[in-house]
Amino acid sequence: MLEPPDDVTDAEVLAAVRRHWAPEVDAVDHLPVGWGAHHWRADVDGEPAFFVTLDPDLPRHTGATLEAAYASAAALDLDFVWPSLPRLDGDVTLPMARRTMSVARWLAGEQPDASSDDLPEMLAALHETPPPATARGWSTEIDADLQGRLRDLLQQPWPGPLGLAARELVVDHLTQVGAWAREHARLVALADPARYVVTHGEPGVHNQWLARGRTWLLDWESLLLAPHERDLATLVHEGRDVAHDPEMVRLFDLEWRLSEIFSFAQWMQGPHVGGADDHTALGGLTHELTRPHFDQH
Repeated sequence: MLEPPDDVTDAEVLAAVRRHWAPEVDAVDHLPVGWGAHHWRADVDGEPAFFVTLDPDLPRHTGATLEAAYASAAALDLDFVWPSLPRLDGDVTLPMARRTMSVARWLAGEQPDASSDDLPEMLAALHETPPPATARGWSTEIDADLQGRLRDLLQQPWPGPLGLAARELVVDHLTQVGAWAREHARLVALADPARYVVTHGEPGVHNQWLARGRTWLLDWESLLLAPHERDLATLVHEGRDVAHDPEMVRLFDLEWRLSEIFSFAQWMQGPHVGGADDHTALGGLTHELTRPHFDQH
C-alpha cells in the first residue's frame, strides 16, 4: 500500500518485530510499495535487515490461511523461494489489529522489467515438489450469486469522492459479471483434487525479484494446493508455450477477476477520502471489469 495504515503505528510494528522475531532491530520505516498489504523496512544499526509485511484480513487471506501459506513456503526445498522467517516461538505469523504480520530477511535487489525467462522451469519445479504438510487445498471463494451480491451493494450509498464513478462502472458491467460468475461456477465443478500440486498463486512479474545473480519468487501468501493452471495462467497470459487445460486457465483467470471486482467494489462503496490507494482501487476495478481474458487478445 502507498499510504501507512490508520490503525497501526510504526512504534507498534517495531515493538512486535523486536519481541517476536529480532530483538536487535532498532528502527522501522513504512515503504510505499505493493498493493493490499503494508510493508516496512526494519533496520539494525542503520542498515536494512528485514522486510515486514502486514496482510489485510480478506476472504482469501485469513490469519489461519496466511500462517499455513507462509509456513508451507518456508518448508519448500527450492532455491528460488524467499520465505518468511519463523517467530522466536516457532509460528510464522502474528495477529495484529485486523491484519497478520510476517517478517522476511531483507533481500537487496530490484523488480525485473519483464517476467523471467526461467519462470516456466521455476514453476515446473514448484509443481513437482512434495506438498508440505501445512499446505491447504484450493477451494473457490467466489459466490455463485456474485451478481446478486453486487446488486445488493448497489442499493447502499456510495458516499466517497470516487464512489459515484465506481458505482457507474459496476452498474454498466453487472450483466457481464453475472455471466462470468455462472461460467466460473461451471468450471469449478471440473477441477480435480487428484491433480492438485503446490502453487504460488501469483507468480507474475510483480512477485519476481532480481538479486544475488538470479530470479526469486516472493510473496507466498497465496500458496495453495491446486491445479497447476492456477500458476500457468500467468504463462499463458505472457504468451508462453506451455501444456495446459484451457478450461482450468479460464477458471483461474475468472477466480482472480471476480474476487478483485468484488473486493474493489466493496472498497469503493465504503468510506474513503480519494487518496492514492483509493485511486489505485478504482483503477483496479476499472481494469478487471474491462480487460480481456487471458485467452482473448
